[in-house]
Amino acid sequence: MTKNRNTLVAMRLVLKTFFLLISLQLLGQTDTTNVSFVAYWSIGDSYDFKISKVKKQWKEGKLVKDENQSYIANFTVIDSTENSYTINWSYENDFKNTYNIPDQLLDKLSKYRLTEIQYKTSEVGDFIEILNWKEVSEIMNKMFVDIINVKSLDDPKSKDNLEKAMEPFKQIYSSKEGIEQLVMKEIHYFHFPMGLEFDTTETLTYEDQIPNMFGGDPIKANAKMYFEEIDFEENFCIIKHTMELDPDDTLNMLNQVFKSMNLKDGEFEKAFETAVFKINDSNTFEYYFYPGIPHKIETLRETELTINGEKGKRSDKITIELLYQD
Repeated sequence: MTKNRNTLVAMRLVLKTFFLLISLQLLGQTDTTNVSFVAYWSIGDSYDFKISKVKKQWKEGKLVKDENQSYIANFTVIDSTENSYTINWSYENDFKNTYNIPDQLLDKLSKYRLTEIQYKTSEVGDFIEILNWKEVSEIMNKMFVDIINVKSLDDPKSKDNLEKAMEPFKQIYSSKEGIEQLVMKEIHYFHFPMGLEFDTTETLTYEDQIPNMFGGDPIKANAKMYFEEIDFEENFCIIKHTMELDPDDTLNMLNQVFKSMNLKDGEFEKAFETAVFKINDSNTFEYYFYPGIPHKIETLRETELTINGEKGKRSDKITIELLYQD
């Protein structure tokens, strides 16, 4: 979610004053309709989350792809100052399901098994920036080269096509902004409400701008958010969030991707003139607003593409679940 920095600065000043005047014990018991998402973390705080991803794809109404992936990610606070937190987010890469690497070739990619991302948040927990993006960029680009080499072992002629297919992702991983948008998708969901205050009785509607991970202008979107459940005694809430991306902006982004892959020719460009591209998001955030940790997050992105008379649909579902210690 793109946030107005001036608004956030003002909001943080209000929140600081508020929490100087009221104790943490009273926070959960105050009779109010407002909820503030403020991080109460300490160095060494560590939480494990199960990340599940389901990707489905249809062509002309027929299911042609159904992929499932799950892994464990760890969130650990490694530094805390008056103005910020530093977080280490680590997870194991699933090469078999993500890149269709055969079992017998997985050992060739073993050095890339673990990915560690270090990033900074503000004192209230909203995301600021990735810190080790250059290191991540270098590792990921080396990994792409090795993946191409591994996948083309049995079919050397496929190497050129694989390199073209990987080119947009190499572009993404070459910039700090690209890594923050693609690699850190789950992290952005994690910090989505942090640093903000909401009236739980109101439905918030607003126009958002989504950064274009391939560069260029951001994508406009119409969004809506409301509280489905609120429990002040347990400091727990459920938020519903929907978003509809601007069809013209999304189509321009897709056009940009195809150009980077050298897939466009005259006939394709003509078909693209009448293409329709729709993206809709529907997300649920189950959150402990104190201490600022999600219980469960479910996100669903549904994409519809009609080009040259052919209709296609895709759904991407991500679930982030807190793993409780016994």
